[in-house]
Amino acid sequence: MNNQTQHIERRYIRKNMLMRLLTQLFGENFEIEVIDESYRLNVPRPLTEEEIEQISL
Repeated sequence: MNNQTQHIERRYIRKNMLMRLLTQLFGENFEIEVIDESYRLNVPRPLTEEEIEQISL
């Protein structure tokens, strides 16, 4: 399965919370990169709004 790219604004998200969520969902099958004011995720599927809200401040 090919991974997908997703951009998430990082202003209200802590990286450690994001890493924990991605590990729970995808194991080691993800990449994360900080670009300007967003996180660029390479993930098996995009995060849902509910998942993003769970890790938002």
